[in-house]
Amino acid sequence: MKGYVGIDCGSAACKGILLDEHRILCHSIKPTGWSPRTTAKEVLDELLSKSALSEAEVRITATGYGRIGIGFAHRAVTEITCHARGAEYILPGVHTVIDIGGQDSKVISEKDGKVTGFQMNDKCAAGTGRFLEMSAHRMGLDMGEFAECLEAGKSCSLNSMCAVFADSEIVSLLAAGKSREEIAGGVVHAVVARTAVLTGKLEMDTPVLLTGGLSDMEGLRSTLEEKLACRVQTSPWSRYAGAIGAALISMSDSTALI
Repeated sequence: MKGYVGIDCGSAACKGILLDEHRILCHSIKPTGWSPRTTAKEVLDELLSKSALSEAEVRITATGYGRIGIGFAHRAVTEITCHARGAEYILPGVHTVIDIGGQDSKVISEKDGKVTGFQMNDKCAAGTGRFLEMSAHRMGLDMGEFAECLEAGKSCSLNSMCAVFADSEIVSLLAAGKSREEIAGGVVHAVVARTAVLTGKLEMDTPVLLTGGLSDMEGLRSTLEEKLACRVQTSPWSRYAGAIGAALISMSDSTALI
C-alpha cells in the first residue's frame, strides 16, 4: 500500500485524510448531504486526485455515523476508537478528548491512543452542534456570525435544557429585548453545561483536546476552559481527528497483513 485513508462520515460533514508512513498527504471535507455513501466516495475521489494514487493503492477505514453504508471501505470502526487514535496523533500524551459533533457529543478518556472510558450525549439535540445551528438560525445568523457574537463575552440564562423548548425560549428572549450576543452566549453556556455533566462521569485528566466541527469556535473553547477549570486545547486538525484515527488504523491493518 502507498497510502492509508480514513473517512469520518458524520451527520453534518464528511472528512477524509490520506496518510503515508510519515505524514498527512492531503485532506478533504464536504457536507454529508442526504447520502453518506455518495459523499464519502466524493471525498475519496478528491483525496486520490490530490495524491495521484489509485484506489487499489490505498487501504480505507470508515468511521462516523455513516460508516456502515460505505461499502468500498476495507473496514468500519467506531468513532470513539478513531477519535482516541486521532487525538493522540494531534496532541501526543492527551488524556481527555471532548468531541462536540452535529448529532452527538462525547467525552473520551484515553491513554496512548487507547480508550479507557467514555460518555456520550446522543439522546437530545441540546449539547450538540445541531443545537447551536438551530439557535443561530432562529436569530437569523449563520455559524460564522454566531461565533462572532461570542466575541462580545455576553451571556444570558436559558432555563430550558431541551432543544425544542429552548427554541421557544430564544424567541421569548428576543421579544424581551435580549441581544443576539447575550443569547448566543447563553446557548453556548447551555451546551458547555451538558458537556460538563459528561466529564463529571469520568476521571478527567489533562491534557484536554477539543475535536469535532465546533473545535475552531473560540468562544466555545474558552467557555469550556472556564467551566472545566483547566486548559482546553485545539488544533487546525481537530475536526479531522476521527478521520486521522481511521487512517492510522488503516496503516496498522496494512502492516499486520505484511
